[in-house]
Amino acid sequence: MTLGRTLSSNSRRGISSVVGALIFTVLMIAGFSAMSLALDSQTDIVNTQRVVADTELKKQQEQFGIAVSTDANNILNVSVDNNGQNPVEISRVWITNKTLATQPAKPFSVNSNDAFVPTGFTSNVLSTLPLYMIPDTYDVKVISTLGTVRIAEVTVGSGPSSGGLRAELVTDPPDVIIGQNVTVAMLVTNTGSSTIENVAPGTLTVTPSLAVLASSLPIPVSTDLTPGESVLFSWDYTISGTSGDDVTFSSHASGTKIEDLTVITSNTVSDVSTLRLPTDGSTGGTNPNIVNDDLLARPKLFLMIPSPQGDSNQKALWGINVANPVNAPMKVSKLAITAFAPGANNNDKIFAASCVADNIFPTGVNHWSCPSENVIMWQDFANPIVIAPNSTQPFLVKILPGTIAGQNILETVVVQASVFTTVGSFGKSGYQTTMWDGTEVIGNVYLSNVVDSRNDNDMQSVRTGIVPGSTQIFNIVFADLDTVNTTWIKSGGQLIINIPKGWTDIQIVNNYGFVNSPSVTTFGDGSTQIIGVTSSNLGDALNQADTIQFSAKAPNITNDQMYVMYVLAQGQSTNNFSIGPLAEIVLQVDAP
Repeated sequence: MTLGRTLSSNSRRGISSVVGALIFTVLMIAGFSAMSLALDSQTDIVNTQRVVADTELKKQQEQFGIAVSTDANNILNVSVDNNGQNPVEISRVWITNKTLATQPAKPFSVNSNDAFVPTGFTSNVLSTLPLYMIPDTYDVKVISTLGTVRIAEVTVGSGPSSGGLRAELVTDPPDVIIGQNVTVAMLVTNTGSSTIENVAPGTLTVTPSLAVLASSLPIPVSTDLTPGESVLFSWDYTISGTSGDDVTFSSHASGTKIEDLTVITSNTVSDVSTLRLPTDGSTGGTNPNIVNDDLLARPKLFLMIPSPQGDSNQKALWGINVANPVNAPMKVSKLAITAFAPGANNNDKIFAASCVADNIFPTGVNHWSCPSENVIMWQDFANPIVIAPNSTQPFLVKILPGTIAGQNILETVVVQASVFTTVGSFGKSGYQTTMWDGTEVIGNVYLSNVVDSRNDNDMQSVRTGIVPGSTQIFNIVFADLDTVNTTWIKSGGQLIINIPKGWTDIQIVNNYGFVNSPSVTTFGDGSTQIIGVTSSNLGDALNQADTIQFSAKAPNITNDQMYVMYVLAQGQSTNNFSIGPLAEIVLQVDAP
């Protein structure tokens, strides 16, 4: 009996030891788990602090100022001046109307082509987002992706009237055929904090008064405006005179403040309509236009851009076609192509400092130069180029590429063009190219006199003197302009030709270097697209250029017209770098 009790007691002590060991193990695992979680949490906190600190450091290093203004047409310009050591990326622009407090602040996302401002550069971050500003006072807030905020105030026009009524006046059309009607519209806004009753326009003053043949009463005659509310008054006028004369319309608005019966008068506003003869323009009395692009009385720019720009020992083809859409000669004294890499190091050189420019057009004395690593310029103030009415002039040049700092590839290079003429200076943006530092292809597309030619004398970007209804033969060349045989554009690349509407009977005459016959597709708007696929490598020892030769019948028109043929190419090089050159070819059809 004693022995049994002893064995039983020992058994219980053994079980207790096992249970204790298990409990200890569980507690130890739990402790280690808690410690591990604590360490992980601590690591996350440290990493977060590191990221925050890095962001704060970059934010502190971000140094830029802003300048806000409007042009003669009240289009907003927000210039960002990056004087820091790092590129600045602008994400949004907020605009607050300080005159009309009831209106909410409006955000505008910045286009990716405008967002990056390299070190030492000043850029208009709204260049591709034109914003018309009503005459008022505004706060403009610019915010970078790092959260840096800059605020500036701008007063547009003469600003709002002190009494609480703001007026603006426009004429439609701005160019009116003699003897026809012009509509005059005046927008009146209550910018005050009280209701204004019986708001009505004043007598519309017309200068010269003899220009008026007939007129109507304003519609509506009067109205009441609550704070922030607007009304549009309109008149119809039949005017006459001599072609080229300006007719000026002026007026103001007034009303009675509901609280104390004070008479409130707005600012005086005016606008001009110019008299034209039906024969001053094309059919319908409007200015001649470039098909696919609305024309105003200003030059239009169409570019020729290589992509990629590679091989620093060879030259790439660049160009601007300047179209004169008005019925008077236009003189061009200077034009420039500016290119820069958004967010890139300031040492990137898109063009070589000594670019050794080969002049192609205009023929004669070479006035091309590269005044900086980012600018190609043609300039001749002594003997400017005269562009005839309703005509176009090519400016073509071949130059040496520059060098990239610290890397081999620039996937995006922003390209802008500007021209200085007797009717003012104008610019155009929204273009891009790519760049490879070192041995790489130079991709170009262009119009040529000769099939597969890479000769400077054969390269073209315009065709003038086209007879209406005539059949034209075009050679569109897709070329690698470098002479190195170790790089090429892989077979399977595409040459894409977009023929403007109005051109008919599109026929492939010959194709040199393309698989079978290129496809021809006519779209619903009347335009036609040709696509050819290259059958072999382009730019090797055996083949440097491919050509699609096609015929097209010009529109049978009675007034001069200009059309734009958009030519593109796509593919890959031996370095698997994308190919994307562009040529905007202007076709000038001259009526008898």
